[in-house]
Amino acid sequence: MTDREKRPSDPWTAGRTEQDQRFEREGLLFSPSEWPLVLQTLQNMKPVQLAGIAERHLRHAIVPKLPIDFDERYEDRIPQCLSVSPSPLCENLSTLRSSLSEIERRQYRRAAAEAAAGRYTFLKQTIDFGDRIDWDHEAIDEQPLFWRLKLEGFEGFEWLLLGEASPSTVDDLRSSLERQALRWDAENPIGERSYLRRSWIPHSVSLRVLHWCRYLAWCAGDDDATAPDRLPQIAYKNALFLANHVEHEIGGNHLLENAVALVAAGVLFSDHDTGWERTGLDLFETAARTQFLADGGHFERSPMYHVTVLRRYATVCDLLSEMELRTTAIKRTAEAAMGFLCRLIGPGGEIPLLNDSVHAEAIDATSCLSYCQAVGLSASKPPLESTTGSGSGYRLLSTDAGTLLFDVGDVGPPHLPAHSHNDQLSVLLWIDGNPILADTGVYDYAANRRRQYARSVVAHNTAQYDTSEPIPIGGSYLMGRRTSISLVTDKIDSITAQNVRHSVVGPEYEHRRTVATTGAGWQIVDALSGDEGGRYTVRYHFHPTVEINPSRSHKDRFDIRSKGERVGSVRFTGVDQCRLSQSPYFPEYGTERRRAMVVASAPTETEICTTFDSVATE
Repeated sequence: MTDREKRPSDPWTAGRTEQDQRFEREGLLFSPSEWPLVLQTLQNMKPVQLAGIAERHLRHAIVPKLPIDFDERYEDRIPQCLSVSPSPLCENLSTLRSSLSEIERRQYRRAAAEAAAGRYTFLKQTIDFGDRIDWDHEAIDEQPLFWRLKLEGFEGFEWLLLGEASPSTVDDLRSSLERQALRWDAENPIGERSYLRRSWIPHSVSLRVLHWCRYLAWCAGDDDATAPDRLPQIAYKNALFLANHVEHEIGGNHLLENAVALVAAGVLFSDHDTGWERTGLDLFETAARTQFLADGGHFERSPMYHVTVLRRYATVCDLLSEMELRTTAIKRTAEAAMGFLCRLIGPGGEIPLLNDSVHAEAIDATSCLSYCQAVGLSASKPPLESTTGSGSGYRLLSTDAGTLLFDVGDVGPPHLPAHSHNDQLSVLLWIDGNPILADTGVYDYAANRRRQYARSVVAHNTAQYDTSEPIPIGGSYLMGRRTSISLVTDKIDSITAQNVRHSVVGPEYEHRRTVATTGAGWQIVDALSGDEGGRYTVRYHFHPTVEINPSRSHKDRFDIRSKGERVGSVRFTGVDQCRLSQSPYFPEYGTERRRAMVVASAPTETEICTTFDSVATE
């Protein structure tokens, strides 16, 4: 039932054992070799996370066995006569929709029509359910859990809301999506077996609460459109559940998804004094203090999730200002996050695929900024260079030819490693507005080989000692003992940083990298000290639009062409091996493309010098 089949020649799946496949379905935590990494990950977590995990596992194990109808208990808490206050949500939705490009709105309309017909596509995998969604269909369980999260988040409603301006013009689509929601409600009671790992995963609950609340406001704002009487009741019931299952054990962007859903539900049902909007406000204010760095970046250091959480902050600023609740801290955080995003997006307006990031998942960065401006926010721009040790660690070295991004920061918060990669001291490069060196992105979040590759040092534009990972990685989200990254010099035209690996088990080494501008080009000098007789490798992954060819006149030099035009060259000194290869690139979930990669290696204690020249400097 998926739109494509795995091919035997696929390098990611060839030779997989039955155990490999089980690990992909159930997670690598079942592998004894992963247990030390699990322990290290747990040691880095905060007490509130550990307590939350313990509570979730107890609920999952005990609640289905108790002689109590928990679903009925939630039903009994729904007010007999529910009233809604649609104006704030309806006005905010109109602002958000008008901030999107016509291309985005067209894509949402197309996706909404597919969803109404029972065809859902996530991770580039489609399941056609037809007239009735089978929530227990085996095809869902064949996909990574992320697929179910999005399906049961009822994203079809959001696609309809963002694509269409008037509910009365899409009655057929609305009725189909409403039937899906009502059937889900009838077939998925709270407290059923595995409920916290299937239909009532709090992240999915957050998404559907937000989507249904917006949908109810959208319909209530149009005299020619009505929603089923049951839909406000199940939205209220889901918000009740979410208020009792806030994801403190996960934190990060999940916590903000919980918060925005509670705010939306609190605003929509404001006549019932639920207090949800105040709970959501408290979560956003706490996150403003704990989840954002001095340069305005979100601490998970994923541009995709940065766009997502910034959009949520803009929504809450807009909604809570209508409720006359305090928003000073939220507004200040959102405006700093806007400034960070302005600095981070590439010349073409796209986000770089740092850490767990892809295109076509969050709204476009430019649309997000337009939305922020439309709700009355203005970008503030704390300089990246003034946040040494307290910012994201991204530095920009610009010349007349382009810009190089140098990552001299930590990989992410130790207690929340889910979206972090081994990208220490990695670089990205744009020349004449064209992406030249690109990060890898992410294929999906399953515990599989693509996931391991995307997070590995091999997938990034940096150096690797022997065959070791700077930080051990495993499973979908596990990450071991952190390395130590520090700035040595930080000038406008030259930056030196070092990454030191201390380890009880495995090698210890120090990687020092200097990046400097050279007129209209850039020079990168790597030095790696480790065991005597050791070796290290430097890799550069190019954007798929870039063509790399060995120079006919110079050894260890390659010509760079972007979109058919020659834009410069890259040359190496100090290497004893240098070759042209290929590597995978994951620009969207479920999408893999091939691109050029140059691999250079040398003994430790030997400097590798890489020079990127633009056409202007040659």
